[in-house]
Amino acid sequence: MDTYLSAARDLVVEGMRESRVALSADLEYHLASTLARYMHRPLAPDRLTVRLMDAASRRARQGQSRQIGDECLISCAFFSARLVRQGGTIVHYAGLGQAAYAVAGMPDIASGFPDMLDVLQASRPQVEERRLSRVDGTGATPEADGDDRKILIISSRFRH
Repeated sequence: MDTYLSAARDLVVEGMRESRVALSADLEYHLASTLARYMHRPLAPDRLTVRLMDAASRRARQGQSRQIGDECLISCAFFSARLVRQGGTIVHYAGLGQAAYAVAGMPDIASGFPDMLDVLQASRPQVEERRLSRVDGTGATPEADGDDRKILIISSRFRH
């Protein structure tokens, strides 16, 4: 995790420098640790609005709302074309992320959402979309069984 956190922190520092947005120490840590977590964990930017409404109606744990907030933040920064293509606007998803953090009991993170988003967008990592390859040994392609999942490779200009 240290390598991921170091790479994520470099992206955050670069984004703060490029955007000229100075995040508080808490926001900087939250953003770097969130990026590090999603560098090695799948992200599901689909149905974010429905997932938050479902979590709120079930009075889900705060961790589920935080996860939705994190996914909104990363999705708005790196998957904006996908979000817009599926309907909605970045403003909607940014507001949704703020609401998710508020529901999770993280008001400082909620109010810092726009600044964290500016920092991520300014960090300018290279984003490459690739089809998810099958590893189950069946020889079937993901498209053959209706599975067109993709992964995004996010790499910075830094070496670790």
